[in-house]
Amino acid sequence: MSKPLVYLAGAIAGLSYDDATDWRVQARALLEARGIETLDPMRAKSLLGRRNNGQISKDFTDYSAYGAFFTSRGIMTRDFNDVRRCDALLVNLLDLKERSSGTIMELAWAFALQKPAVVAIESTGNPHDKHPMIFEAMPFRVETIEEAIDSVAIILNR
Repeated sequence: MSKPLVYLAGAIAGLSYDDATDWRVQARALLEARGIETLDPMRAKSLLGRRNNGQISKDFTDYSAYGAFFTSRGIMTRDFNDVRRCDALLVNLLDLKERSSGTIMELAWAFALQKPAVVAIESTGNPHDKHPMIFEAMPFRVETIEEAIDSVAIILNR
């Protein structure tokens, strides 16, 4: 029997490389301990941390020379395919000061494809919280990554 797959959605552009990856590394380890595999949009993206003192640019064209998976088409195609083939999404929106457009896209894909999404988000004050469509695309809301991991495991019977 194959292991269930969880896509690790969350902000990347504008964050430090460590902020974009550390929570994903933690989530991957905790989910794998429960027999759940992860799909990480930061896989094979270590080059993002090598410029601007580890700060990831908000302009994707700054990285297009790094290869196909750093172009708009490569990012969109791989991430959509990952959401399409996963069993659930774990979404981290914690501590964000502005909306993450890519994460909003991933939530919309999950909604359209009827994939359960567990979203770690503050109870108030998050920039993703006041738009009715974004709000409705978050079927499971929790306030910590740990709660999100536990919730994903419950959904996937792990």
